[in-house]
Amino acid sequence: MHTIDERRTAGGRARPSLFRWALAALSGLVLAASLPAPASAHAALLSTSPEEGATVQTAPGEVAATFSEILDGPSTEIAVTGPEETPIEVEPATFDGDTFIQPMLYTVPGDYTIAFRVISEDGHRVDGSLTFTVVQIPDELYAEGAEPAEESDEDVEETEETDQSEETASETETDAAAEDSGLGTGVIIAIVLLAALVVVGGGIVIFKAAGRRKSGAE
Repeated sequence: MHTIDERRTAGGRARPSLFRWALAALSGLVLAASLPAPASAHAALLSTSPEEGATVQTAPGEVAATFSEILDGPSTEIAVTGPEETPIEVEPATFDGDTFIQPMLYTVPGDYTIAFRVISEDGHRVDGSLTFTVVQIPDELYAEGAEPAEESDEDVEETEETDQSEETASETETDAAAEDSGLGTGVIIAIVLLAALVVVGGGIVIFKAAGRRKSGAE
């Protein structure tokens, strides 16, 4: 038969004490807190200049895009395409922390797209693109082989001949209008004179008729 002390000892050996469980739980919490936390978000595009879908009257000399993390320039890929997805050869982009700045060139007015694959310093990758429309292109921003064509001597002569023809036609129309105006004035004068003659002639006839009636009455 076991004594009370023996039973307590046997029971204590059979299960861990509450103190040991609490100590183990506390150790686990400390270990979890000491582990490095994983990154909470990937790099994201914050803003661009020009804005996505914008229409600009004058083509910009560069395009900028800003992200939520610092960019790794050597790992970043950027491609520029023009209307009808024509590739445009441009200078490499420059980087300023979380922003890349892409120099631009153009071929014709229309839609231009900057496709990018940027890598942040912690290894996060962002794929995206920016599209905008240009209306006019400054001469210094035309890509090689896409400069606006200069007018040839023949084109200049044709332009001058066209201008002279338009001036001659304008002068002819003016002269015709003047002649029409003069003719109209002459017709009006003739009508007025004819009316005056009719009135005067009628007065003479009436006067003579009155004189005859007076003579007959005497």
